[in-house]
Amino acid sequence: METKGQKADRQEPLRDYGSTTNRNARSNVATHMQTYTAGEDSSRLAEMAREFGLEHQRKPRNQVRERVNIPLNRLRTFLVDRILDPEFANIRMRSVYTSHYGAFDFDQESEELMGRPPSWLEDRLDDEVGGERAGQEDPHAQGLGGDLPSAVLGIIKGMVGPAILYLPHGFANAGWAVAIPILILCTMLFLSSAACLLDSWKLESTKAAEANALVRKKAKRVILSYPELAYRALGAPGEATVKIGIALMQSGVCLTYLIFVPQNLKTVTKILLGYDINASYFMTVMLLFQIPMSWIRDIRKLTITNLLANVLILYGLVTCLCFAFANAVKSDTGRRPLEEIVYKFTNLDAFKSEWFLFIGTSVLLFEGSITLLVPLQEAVYREEDREKFPEVYKRVIFGIISFYSFFGIVCWMCFGDDVKTVMTTSLPEGSLAATVQLAYSIAVIFTFPLQNFPSLEIATMSISSSMKATCGRCTSWLQYRNVIASALVCLLAVVAIATMESLDKVVSLMGSLLGCPLAFVFPPLIHNSLDDNLTAGRRRFNWIIAGLGFCAMVLASFTTLLKW
Repeated sequence: METKGQKADRQEPLRDYGSTTNRNARSNVATHMQTYTAGEDSSRLAEMAREFGLEHQRKPRNQVRERVNIPLNRLRTFLVDRILDPEFANIRMRSVYTSHYGAFDFDQESEELMGRPPSWLEDRLDDEVGGERAGQEDPHAQGLGGDLPSAVLGIIKGMVGPAILYLPHGFANAGWAVAIPILILCTMLFLSSAACLLDSWKLESTKAAEANALVRKKAKRVILSYPELAYRALGAPGEATVKIGIALMQSGVCLTYLIFVPQNLKTVTKILLGYDINASYFMTVMLLFQIPMSWIRDIRKLTITNLLANVLILYGLVTCLCFAFANAVKSDTGRRPLEEIVYKFTNLDAFKSEWFLFIGTSVLLFEGSITLLVPLQEAVYREEDREKFPEVYKRVIFGIISFYSFFGIVCWMCFGDDVKTVMTTSLPEGSLAATVQLAYSIAVIFTFPLQNFPSLEIATMSISSSMKATCGRCTSWLQYRNVIASALVCLLAVVAIATMESLDKVVSLMGSLLGCPLAFVFPPLIHNSLDDNLTAGRRRFNWIIAGLGFCAMVLASFTTLLKW
C-alpha cells in the first residue's frame, strides 16, 4: 500500500497560471479565476511547529485577494465590478461615522446599515467583548472598489451632478474675467485643502499601524473619516462642527433639488401639455416619493437607480451642449459658423456687478468631494494604489473643473445673458428639450436620497439622542428615525417653497456659508494640529489657506444676504 507521502508525491503539481508557458492550462482549467488567493494552512503551520519543538503554533495569516487586470473585451464583468458595485454607497455611508465611539454606541440599525459593523468597530468589538466574528471577510478582500479606476469613478460620481447647470447663469452674473479666476482660485484652494486632509489621514493611519504593530505584531485596518480626523485634531467641538456643517451642506444641496425639480416639471408640462401648473403641486408629488425614500438607510439598495441617474445626467449634459452649439452657429448677418462663434465669444461681458454670487456657486461644485475624500482614499486597498491616489485625485478634479468651465462658458455664450439659474429651463421649446428637462428631473429625484443620507443620519441620531435625554420615553414614537426623517424632508420642502424664486441666492449662500468652512478652513487646521513635524513654512501656508477660505465665506455670505 502507498503511504501518505507517496500519495502526496503523485498529486498533480501546482500550476503557474500567470506564466507564459501555461496559458493553455490557464484557459482550460481556470478561465473562471479573476483573483489570486494567497494564504496559510493551519495544519501545515501545526506540523512546522512540531518539527521545531514549539508548544504553540501561530495563527495563519488571512487570505488576501488582489484583482488582476480584466481584459477589455470582458465588458459585462467590467460593468458589474465597477459600475454596479455598491462600494460607492458604502463610501458615502462611512463618510459620517467616527471610530472613537464605544463598542455599543451603534444601534442594531447602524450595524445593518453597513451590512456588517465597520472593520474598525468589528476589531473593537473583538477586543472589548472577547468574541471572534468568524466567516466575515473584509469587503475589500475581493477587490470591490479597491483599485484606482473604481476610485476615479467614485470621484466623478461624488462631484458631477445638477450643480453644473447653475454655472451658465453664474458666469452670466459675474463676467468671464471674474468667474474664471474665481473658479481657478477655488480649485487651487480646494486641492490644497484636500492635500492637507489626505496628509492627515496618512499620518493617523501610520500611527495606528505602528501602535498595533507593537501590541499585536500585525497592523489592523483603521477606518477614518473627515469627522473622525476633526475629532482627533480639534476634539469633540471640532467633530460636532464638521458634522453639523456636513448635515447643513447636504440639506442645502437637497433644498436646491426641491426647487430644481418643480421648476423643470412646470416647464415640461407647459411645453408638452400646454398647462401652466404651479410648481408647489410638483413639490407635493415629489414629497410623496422622497419621504418613503428617506426611510432607506442601506443606500446600497439604490445602486441601480443611482446608475440610471448618472446615465440621465450624461444624456442631459450632451444634449445641452448640442443645443448650445446649434444655437452658437446661427447667424442673422450671414457670418460663417466659426466666425459667429468667435463673434459671440468676444462679445461676452468681462465684468458684472453681481460677481460675488459666483464665489458660493463655485464652492458648491466641490460639496460632494471633500466629504467623500477620506472614505475614497480608504477604499483604495493596495498600498501602491494608495500612494498614487492623491495625484490621480488632482488630475480628475482638474479634468472635471475644466469641463465645468467649458460647459458654463459655452452655454452662456449660446443662450445669452438671460440664461436662467436652472439652465435646462432656457432650452428652446420642443419635445427634445422637454426630454432633457424630464431626464434631469428624474435623475435628481433618484439622487436625492443619496445626497440627503449624510444629513439625515447625523440629524436623526442627534435629535433622537437629545429627545431621549430630555423627554424620556413619553415621546418614544417621536424618536423613531423614520418620523424624524419625514419631518426634516417636509421642513426642507417648506423652505424650498419660500425660496422658489431665489435659487441663485440659495446656491451662493450654501456654497459660501457652509461650503467654504468645510472645503477650505477645517482641513488646514486639522493638518496643523495633527502633524507636529510640519515646517514653519507649511504651517504658514495652511494658515493662509484657512484665512482665505474664511474671508471668502464672510464676503460672499454677507453680500448675498444684502442682495436677497
